[in-house]
Amino acid sequence: MSSDELERWAQVAELAGGPVEDLQITPQASIRCRVGRQLSFSWPETVITEWINENHLIWTLCAALADSGLDREWTQGFDLYFRSQWVQIQSTVQQSQGVDRFLLDIPAPPMFMAVFAHSTGSGVRYHSIMSTHAGTRPGGGLLYLLRHVYHGGVSPTDVFIVVLYDGDVTGGAPQLPPSSDSDLADLFPERYASPPPPYRGSSPAPPDYAPPS
Repeated sequence: MSSDELERWAQVAELAGGPVEDLQITPQASIRCRVGRQLSFSWPETVITEWINENHLIWTLCAALADSGLDREWTQGFDLYFRSQWVQIQSTVQQSQGVDRFLLDIPAPPMFMAVFAHSTGSGVRYHSIMSTHAGTRPGGGLLYLLRHVYHGGVSPTDVFIVVLYDGDVTGGAPQLPPSSDSDLADLFPERYASPPPPYRGSSPAPPDYAPPS
């Protein structure tokens, strides 16, 4: 790795607010998700294949829900107000390679927060992903979710339930996300505790990991 590339990865680490070894794994992890808005009746399945930053992840989920057509109100609103912007974002991402992708400033997505729920057999782990302003990404939650995907016993057959929330949410339960960091620390301790060390092996993916087929 050249000195220039190392310097750019250091910039990614500063933006992301933590070690980025998991972001460097290629190919990146793929996970299955059922996504919907709060109080949705339909939960279409999609597969997440890229981990760039919080805003891009929420945009991807918003677009997947719109593309399914199962939430007609959301599809109509997305196509009317956000589709052209999403097309431009996709084009920008596709034109970027390697570490440059992780330095992109993706505009704020249509939704403020995505809450991922993963059943571990003995319980449910929740991970909140929040949209961020350009240049102020630490605390958005992406690295914690990605480390859970690699190190939290996630099976290729597992399906995450993902609820999208707008910016007006209040309350104190995953079904109604909280409005303060103190509440979030109780609900999502994995974001506020020391995360497990990133995968440091020489293979392109962690042991026992295989993307969904």
